[in-house]
Amino acid sequence: MSPKKVVAIVFGGVSTEHDVSIVSAASIAENIDRSLFEPIYVAIDKKGMWFIGPGAFDLLRKKSRHDVDRVVLSIDPEKKGFISIDKGNTLTPADVAFPALHGPMGEDGTIQGLFHLGGIPYVGCDVLASAIANDKDMTKRILAEKGMPVVPGMCIKKFIWAASKDDIIAEVEKRLPFPVFIKPATMGSSIGIAKVAKLKDIRGAIEEAFKFSDKVLVEKAINDPIEIEVAVLGNDEPKASVPGQIIPGNEFYDFDAKYIDTHSELIIPARADKVISDKIRGLAVDAFIAIGGKGLARVDFLITGDTCYVNEINTMPGFTSISMYPKLWEKTGIPYTELITSLIGLALESAQETESLIKTIDLEKGLDL
Repeated sequence: MSPKKVVAIVFGGVSTEHDVSIVSAASIAENIDRSLFEPIYVAIDKKGMWFIGPGAFDLLRKKSRHDVDRVVLSIDPEKKGFISIDKGNTLTPADVAFPALHGPMGEDGTIQGLFHLGGIPYVGCDVLASAIANDKDMTKRILAEKGMPVVPGMCIKKFIWAASKDDIIAEVEKRLPFPVFIKPATMGSSIGIAKVAKLKDIRGAIEEAFKFSDKVLVEKAINDPIEIEVAVLGNDEPKASVPGQIIPGNEFYDFDAKYIDTHSELIIPARADKVISDKIRGLAVDAFIAIGGKGLARVDFLITGDTCYVNEINTMPGFTSISMYPKLWEKTGIPYTELITSLIGLALESAQETESLIKTIDLEKGLDL
């Protein structure tokens, strides 16, 4: 019998989605198949310090530093894992990482690059795909170039805004009908988003969004859209789940509607006819492939009439047992524990393919330059 794979469940982080990450990780830890995997827990506190051990969850929840060691990730190819700062450089090996991290410094390619340097396979998209999906502006540019429908809008960079606020507001008025949505370009969980109905309110909403990102999107508000999400799973041949529909408890699906109040409704499968359902499942896979996705993503749509706008791509969506991504796969036929197993398998498969690539060239053997 093959030995169990050691899976480092990494959570917390320095983003505003720190607390959401803890809930996702706890759910993964509770449901991982322990006949196949041995989980270890790696907590990243809000200062960016890393800790490992059975007390990792208590460290972040209760601020109790008990049963944990402070660690750093090793980038030594012969010492793959986590090196203790507290206990004389002791190594805790890991076969694969499951970064249950959301938002900047977790879902944006940064930690993916660190695991890549450390030679540790990791669940989810690689550095490039993670970085693209985390930047809503870049995502829209790539999807539009592929001919996929995206919501009309414009992107504002912080340094340009600082120099010409009045000109930019005039450009928004010229190009987009009100109401509009103002969004930080590199945040998740609907943080910093505002719906603006009047021109006089746009300046304040943009200023607020710039607190979370150095780029801000201004997008046309789609009238009474149907909000549908599709889960994607796979590497080279990704598959799409059944669609799920969100009926927001608030005016739109903001942070409170997602995580605090209980008035939003999730409907799986979505109330959409087969033509629309098949169309958005195909678009979800196409969008995933367009950004170079691996492992998993949740693709969110706004539907109005026959038009299906790709709204955004989340490469590490909420991962509790009642989050949309796992629920969509459960309704499609993959239970939560089996989904975790599949994702770890995809991570190992992707790493094996990467490892097989030629990485160095011996110039003495006559390479023709």
